[in-house]
Amino acid sequence: MNLNNVGIILAAGKGSRMKSFIPKPFQRLGGEYLLNHVINSFKKSGIEKIFIVISPEISSMAEISNYGKKIQFTIQKNPNGTGDALLNAIRKIKDDCTLVVAPCDVPLVDSNTIKLMLQRMEELHTNSNVLVGKIEDPFGYGRVLVDKSKKKIQSIVEQNNLNVSQQSIDIINTSWYCFKKDWIKNKLSKIKISNNGELLLTDVFNESLNERETSYTMVKDKKQSIGINSKSDLAKAEKAFRDSIIQEHMISGVTVIDPGNTYVDSQVIIESDSVIHPGTHIRGNSIIRTKSEIGPNTIIENSEIDYGAKVVSSHISNSFIGKNSIIGSNSRIRNDSKIEDNCVIGNGAEIKNSKIGINSRVSHFSYIGDSKLGKNVNIGAGTVTCNYDGKLKHSTFIGDNVFIGSGTMLIAPVKIFSNSRTGAGSVVKNNVKSGETVVGSPAKPISKGNKKNQDNSNV
Repeated sequence: MNLNNVGIILAAGKGSRMKSFIPKPFQRLGGEYLLNHVINSFKKSGIEKIFIVISPEISSMAEISNYGKKIQFTIQKNPNGTGDALLNAIRKIKDDCTLVVAPCDVPLVDSNTIKLMLQRMEELHTNSNVLVGKIEDPFGYGRVLVDKSKKKIQSIVEQNNLNVSQQSIDIINTSWYCFKKDWIKNKLSKIKISNNGELLLTDVFNESLNERETSYTMVKDKKQSIGINSKSDLAKAEKAFRDSIIQEHMISGVTVIDPGNTYVDSQVIIESDSVIHPGTHIRGNSIIRTKSEIGPNTIIENSEIDYGAKVVSSHISNSFIGKNSIIGSNSRIRNDSKIEDNCVIGNGAEIKNSKIGINSRVSHFSYIGDSKLGKNVNIGAGTVTCNYDGKLKHSTFIGDNVFIGSGTMLIAPVKIFSNSRTGAGSVVKNNVKSGETVVGSPAKPISKGNKKNQDNSNV
């Protein structure tokens, strides 16, 4: 880490073209805020001291409190341009240093590019470095006039100021810069305020520059040049970002059947030899262990899928699926549920805030809520734990080796102790003793001589 490098993120713009009540810095890309993408790139490049320039509106948002002490916020009280925003941050930096300045709306510049910009500036002995890119349709971007032989910037011209000959220039300004602090502070003090009352950072490069003042770095990966000013731009960036994530997983040994129809957030971990089928969304801090099989048409959110498990066309959120377990189609596992090893959850089942023990089965169209099941439990089709009495939630306990007949209603709070059974269609309101069989509505124990009335069918 170079302690003389300081990161500054310009995030005070209103982002009116987004047509959203959510400020641009807190629009999401790949599951992360745009702002967080830039912060993460700074930190990966070794920049720990970070200043973020925000508007008064953003300063009052609750999200601001989630950032650590090493990130400092400074408020640009009036929207007086990018140069004014930068000066707001510079005034708080006392030490001599190199500044890495970034907009929050060009979020895909990575740490290697940042390192390259700093390296290039030092190698060429310049006071600044501009990150430039080449894109097929440069309309809307500021164009950069360069001296390729000397690797220096001649000027930056905004879209509205382009003459006819300049409109064909395909080298664009990404709005990422490296500056020697004192140099840029001095330059900003000399440029004039524009006709719309703003102090524009790009005007620094339109002053008379000697060859030692500014150099440029050409970004190699086109997606890093993507600027986000609208929902359409956000969608383009989302596709480019997710494509790169999927590519990285495939390089690491993950089989993705249809990369164009698979969505994986940046924080997700997928281990090798896993298979991801089309229409799958894996979000948040999810982990997919080796030889798991996910999809098609499955959503995994902030959950862990252990070794060899299969999840088919289901929705798993904030839960754990154990080794070699199978989750059938159209099932919902949620609210901190834990499905242990070698379990089977049938089609259309729902598990909520429950633990399902090893080698247990919950058959199709069942609902298990606020419950704890032991090992080797068999839950028949259409079983419901009636956990809500209209005011409060209640829990259900089911011990080891219990057989619950199809269509059983378990009226919580209730305990079904080990090695017991319920008949099909039973309504169980009272605890069932170990080894006991109950049938009927309300369910009552049956004598050993009347076992022929039990439901002995497997599900």
